[in-house]
Amino acid sequence: MKFGIDGVNKNIKSGLVGIGGVNKNLKEVYVGIGGVNRLVWSAVVAGGVDRLYHCDYGTDKNYELNIDTLATISTASSPSGLPFGIGGINARLYHCDSGTDKNYELNIDTLATINTVNSPFTSPFGIGGISDRLYHCDFGANKNYELNIDTLATINTAASPSTAPTGIGGINNRLYHCDRDTDYNYELNINTLATINTVNSPSTYPIGIGGVNDRLYHCDRGTNKNYELNINTLATINIVSSPSTVPSGIGGVK
Repeated sequence: MKFGIDGVNKNIKSGLVGIGGVNKNLKEVYVGIGGVNRLVWSAVVAGGVDRLYHCDYGTDKNYELNIDTLATISTASSPSGLPFGIGGINARLYHCDSGTDKNYELNIDTLATINTVNSPFTSPFGIGGISDRLYHCDFGANKNYELNIDTLATINTAASPSTAPTGIGGINNRLYHCDRDTDYNYELNINTLATINTVNSPSTYPIGIGGVNDRLYHCDRGTNKNYELNINTLATINIVSSPSTVPSGIGGVK
């Protein structure tokens, strides 16, 4: 796309413009053509790069993983001693810890704590989201929740599909969940949290699920493995050993 700038046509490739002294990525750019505003350029706002995270309560660590190989990119100490869930929305990352009964927002680069809020109940086990909505599950309450992305306050609460909810997270506008007692992975309705689909998990202790963009990941404590799953069938695409011995959560940002 070319615009006249100082008398010269220049090619605008990135869609970056200066706003308030900072270059920001515009979602859509319109120009008047023949008296009508027409869309000439568009791109996804924020983030830019898909990033995948994982937590392990054997090591009390949070990890960033390579989205293709599931190899460890970086490692940081978790905020407390029982990290059980991790996942995000756009360029924001969240985490929960069953030892402190807290939900956290983390820095996506350093994994340091940005914000800490009491979880809705006493056994937070999973957290993650879709494009602009955040969800959480609690093992003790047998509940799934939608949370406010800023305050982490509860917006909605629904019974989980079974008695031991252990993971929740999504991709774009699709939400997934897992339960230890049934050994199932589920797709849930993003508004009602009702079950849309139920599939056997790869092994006997499903404990984390979440994704980035159009790729879905899962972890299982029984095998100490991380998996990439098909977003429609929930069948296994790839299997890799987790960084340590007690994988407990997985999810990403984009």
